[in-house]
Amino acid sequence: MRLPELCLALLCAAGTGTEAPRAARERPLAPEHGEPGAARVDPRQAWMLLAGSPGRNSGERGRGGSGALTAPAGPGTPGKSTAGAGAGPAVPEELLRELHLLLRGTAKMCGTAGEGSKEEESSKGSAQRRVEAAFHCRTRADIAVEQKTWLELGLFYIPEREEMFQRGPGLNLTSGQYTAPLAGFYTFSSTLHIARREPRRKRQGCRGSRLRVLICVQSRCQHNSHLESASQLESSGELFTISVTGTLYLQAGQHASVFVDNTAGSPLTIQSGSDFSAVLLGV
Repeated sequence: MRLPELCLALLCAAGTGTEAPRAARERPLAPEHGEPGAARVDPRQAWMLLAGSPGRNSGERGRGGSGALTAPAGPGTPGKSTAGAGAGPAVPEELLRELHLLLRGTAKMCGTAGEGSKEEESSKGSAQRRVEAAFHCRTRADIAVEQKTWLELGLFYIPEREEMFQRGPGLNLTSGQYTAPLAGFYTFSSTLHIARREPRRKRQGCRGSRLRVLICVQSRCQHNSHLESASQLESSGELFTISVTGTLYLQAGQHASVFVDNTAGSPLTIQSGSDFSAVLLGV
């Protein structure tokens, strides 16, 4: 026996008293192939009988349950069970209400998943955020530094192949001063290539002379935080390199620049191609 026929048989055995739709009562039952006495049941009619039954537990009562009786129903009115406990009639309105609650819960879950994916995309975007401020420049020509001289370096240029490294405004190539567009921590670096201008025989006896390279904020190396590197000139050759690097905090609008302090009694030359760079690390 197929499932619709089994449902119909259970409803009839339970004695629900519910009238089947008129189309279902008046429609003759056609015998099934191979079974002369069997009746074919329309699945739609079986569903109509189930939907109009006085409860989902009628099948259990038909199988020998509590034996609750069902009062006959008038035209268009579902029957009422005399049992003390039992579920209400499974009318289509209740089914629609359950479906509505299910869809609303599904939509809420989809919304939560969508918010999670947006947060993940936002976190990825913040992790891959572009550099807001940076530069890299080089000295355009040789710069003479006389003995016992304190000098701020200028006359820089940006090489064509390094233009892509330029991020944001603030760099004055003529004065050599970089004005911070944003407040934050910046890492600065400068590498100078130095050449001596006097023969070695004239430099003998210059003990304790040194060359200092500084990166200062607001051109006030004695009062503000700064970066510094020093080299003893008596141990240096005709050509040597001195570098300074580190991190400084700059307020928006403050500038930083490179200074050279030549304490020796002989002049020096900073060769062209010496560089000065900075990158904003964070706020």
